[in-house]
Amino acid sequence: MVEHNRKYTFRFKGKKIVISKLAHETDFHPFAKALVFTLYHTTYQTMRVEAKLEDRFQPDLSAVGYDGVMLFWAEVGNVSISKIEKLFKKYRQAHFVFVKEEKDVPVFQKHLDKMAKDMASLPLVDIVIYPPHFQDWYVSEAGDVFIPKEEVAVIHWHEPKGRVKYY
Repeated sequence: MVEHNRKYTFRFKGKKIVISKLAHETDFHPFAKALVFTLYHTTYQTMRVEAKLEDRFQPDLSAVGYDGVMLFWAEVGNVSISKIEKLFKKYRQAHFVFVKEEKDVPVFQKHLDKMAKDMASLPLVDIVIYPPHFQDWYVSEAGDVFIPKEEVAVIHWHEPKGRVKYY
């Protein structure tokens, strides 16, 4: 059977978003993006899903300030440490979020720690642990998403001292 691209529609109270799932991606990808949107869209009002940037790298979710400054960058699933290092250097003021399944978190943190040893400064970084039953328990068949924040484990991997908040 050939797998095709698919679109998922998610609703968050008054907002509705459509997230594409490419044929080679698992259901984790669109649902992890919906989870990020749920957790952060009220903080970052300009958040967009799968927005195309004039950049070599493309975020799964992002928010840009009205002055054009990158405020938020999220990646779900696999992302290379080399890419992360380049993004950290380019978008020093951004809030980075990485969504990982629990089994992948220790190795990911180890790689981040190793990379960070050579960096002079680091941005705000959160690692969101994808709840194993998110798709079944917290998303209705109609696409309504509701998950209490206490049901999601977030590791605040790095928070810069004296960070200026732009929101």
